[in-house]
Formats: sequence, structure tokens, C-alpha cells
Amino acid sequence: MKPIYVTGVGAWLAADTAEPAPPAELLAAGVRRRAPPLARMVAEVTARALGSGATVSRPIILGSAYGEIATAVAMMESFRGEEGLPSPTRFHNSVHNTGVAYLSIATSNHSPSTAIAAGHNTSALAILEAWALLEDRGGSVLVVLADEVPPGPFQPVETFRAAAVAFSLSDEPGPGVSTRLRALRRGPGSAPRISPDLQHHPCAGGFRLAAAIEHGLTGAVPLGPAGDVTWVVDVDRLSA
Repeated sequence: MKPIYVTGVGAWLAADTAEPAPPAELLAAGVRRRAPPLARMVAEVTARALGSGATVSRPIILGSAYGEIATAVAMMESFRGEEGLPSPTRFHNSVHNTGVAYLSIATSNHSPSTAIAAGHNTSALAILEAWALLEDRGGSVLVVLADEVPPGPFQPVETFRAAAVAFSLSDEPGPGVSTRLRALRRGPGSAPRISPDLQHHPCAGGFRLAAAIEHGLTGAVPLGPAGDVTWVVDVDRLSA
């Protein structure tokens, strides 16, 4: 495995239940009105990871354990009511990769995209997919990890808050880059502290990686479920 480099990180955490979605100004106003909360989360953290003026002309990996579960449940519930068939907007908003589709259309990004759902291993396998793309093609890849709180009857036992995190990854360090990922493997790791609202988030591993990068930590960061052996990514810092 060749090392890859983190060129940007962006995160968003819902402040409370009254804030179901971020501003997502990367999307046009008309699109924002139609976009479901998870899609807006994807757009928001992408903008934060890439920074002002950056383009999204790169492959995108979306990791989401539940995907557009809230929209899908609302659509299915409408079958039992007076609505009958779902609206076209609700229908196309219910697919797993809705967020990537909105983002790609808004930014005229013609690069390939992949959507991954792997439970609490979603973070690890999304980053593994990005690593494979960089090994094969080089260049840059965007990884977005996002989940909202599922509605009943899919609500998990352990609660978490809607949140998303994005990583801009490259096969070259570039100017100003200070974090390198050396390997993704199975093994024990030391988990950086993250918000209690994220401890049971399906993509908690992505937030642990973001915390390690923010605080300049190095070593094996767990990306999977808590335990002695899980997916870990080896993080180190580049010399100034």
C-alpha cells in the first residue's frame, strides 16, 4: 500500500433536533429546497473539506450506513395514506447515493462515484475504496461519511446525532499538507476522544480520524467498531 495524503477535512454536527440540515451553500437555492437533509450534509462537508474556490472534479466515495433512510421510510408510509404514489422528488431522493448525485450535478463533476453501506465498518471500507482508486489512477479523491438518525422502526438502540465528515485525499502531498495515511489494516488502535453525540454514530471511525488530524495525533486510529481488534489506519505527520 502506498501512502496517501490528507489535503482537507470538513465536518458538520447537528446542533440539536431543530437543526436537521446545514446551509449547504454549494447547492443552488432551488436545489437546496428539494434536497433532503443527508444530501445537504454531504454538500456542506464537501465545501468545508475543499475550501473556498476549490473544484469537485474528482471521484467521490459516499459512505453511509443508512443512506436516505428517513426519505425512504416517509415514502413507504405514504403508500398507506391518501397520497397514493410518491412524488417524483421524494422518489428520487430516496436512493442511497442521492447526496452524491446532487453534489455532482451542482458542481458539474463528471468523475465516477461510489456509495458504500457497511454498518459500523462503513468508514473503513469507504477509505479503502478511495485508497484503491488512488493506487490505480492517482490524483485526488473525496470521501464523504454521513448518516442521519433513522426514524422508527429503524432507530438504533444507541442514540447518535446527525453528522457528516469529508476527507480530500491525494496520492501526492502537495504544499501545506501535514498528514499522511500509511496503511489501512486490521489491528488494535488508540481512539482519539470525540463528542459523546458521535460515539455511536455509524461513521464514528471517520470522526476519530478527523479528531486525530485536527490535534496532530499519530499512530493507529480505529475506524471500525469499538474493540481490541478492528480496522485501523496508521497516521503520521510530515516534517515541516
